[in-house]
Amino acid sequence: MENNIKEVIESIDVPMEKLDFAIEKGMGIQKKKDKKIWKRVILSSAASIALIVGSGFISPKMASVLADVPLIGFMFNIEEHDKGLETALSDDNKVVLNKTVTSNGTALTIEEIVFDGARLNVVYSMPEYKELSQAILTVNERELNVPESLKILEDKNIFRGLLEFPIAEELPDKFDLTIKFLQVGSTKGEWVFSTPIKKVNNHSNKVIAGQTGEVKGNTFVVESMDTSTTTTKINVKFDTTMDKLFSEESGVLNATIMDQHGTPLKILDQTGGGDDKSTTYTYLIEPLRQDITEVRIAYYFFPFNLNRKDLIVPLADSFPQRISQDKMGDYVITGVTKKEHEATLSFYIDSEFPFDDTLTPSFFEVVSDSGESLITDYVHAVGPNKYEVSYQANVGKPIVHTVTTPYMELEPSAIVKIPVK
Repeated sequence: MENNIKEVIESIDVPMEKLDFAIEKGMGIQKKKDKKIWKRVILSSAASIALIVGSGFISPKMASVLADVPLIGFMFNIEEHDKGLETALSDDNKVVLNKTVTSNGTALTIEEIVFDGARLNVVYSMPEYKELSQAILTVNERELNVPESLKILEDKNIFRGLLEFPIAEELPDKFDLTIKFLQVGSTKGEWVFSTPIKKVNNHSNKVIAGQTGEVKGNTFVVESMDTSTTTTKINVKFDTTMDKLFSEESGVLNATIMDQHGTPLKILDQTGGGDDKSTTYTYLIEPLRQDITEVRIAYYFFPFNLNRKDLIVPLADSFPQRISQDKMGDYVITGVTKKEHEATLSFYIDSEFPFDDTLTPSFFEVVSDSGESLITDYVHAVGPNKYEVSYQANVGKPIVHTVTTPYMELEPSAIVKIPVK
């Protein structure tokens, strides 16, 4: 019998007094037919990072928090933030559709579609932002059960968005695709787009998998790993139900995916699906660099009720500057470099715990003395527990805003190593 993941999510008490984990990593829950799917969504804790919105069922508690998040922070730049997608969009097999469909007076245009075997990306536009209903995808007349995420590309004079659909199953290299929307904003209707699709030439390769591990008594196995010049795709299966991996009692399962040196790799997308016996996670990460010989996955749980405290500290005039994280180590700011109207702050975390590419479940931002976020780009990893974050310069005294990080334990058995060369 299937567990109702929507009920599991709604039973969790999300702190409402501040923008907390629900904003950093909102969980959009989609449920169709007989399979459960959840969607990891990366959001800025201060709503200054590019907005990525999951669709489908959302916990009312989470929704009430997310409703206060401004729609636009800064724009998602494909060239800067997703080199693999940039490569895919330059391939000859990209579909340049540029088709506009108008239903009940509301127009929607799909500009480009690209498929690399691991994800389907759709660039669309409209005169101004209006929320789209969940896209209905059919491949060769068969409906797919997939989640989606939205990234904002442009919001001046016209709205342009990027829809991403992670594809967990194996699809043919060529197929007929139909995308249908049943609502745009408050307008109901039918916006249907159909086109042949051909997988891009991305030199995909299967890596030997089968590695096993255990986290808090939950065993898992790396079922498969595929590398390419556009996306790296990893499937990991847990021999337990989803409510054991995502609940108030156990906490939230998270993974740090890193190279052989411990440098976190960028997770582009993450989905999970399960039944009453097992749960499978699919990770889409950035294309592997030539110097990477091994991919490591470290699993751990963090509590959903974080009970964190805000840490607001004026940026020092000299470095290093330490900000205590108690048992999880200190943030150590090592320096700031400036270029015209933008500054880049470098810091590391003095801890043996391997934080991921987005500092889950913490966050780190720079604000003005009035509390306004100055962030202009993502916090991103540049080494093992080493990060950089960019912000607006010359706007007064910068202030660092972060939060205390809950204690998280990493078991040796929860780390698996996947040789790629």
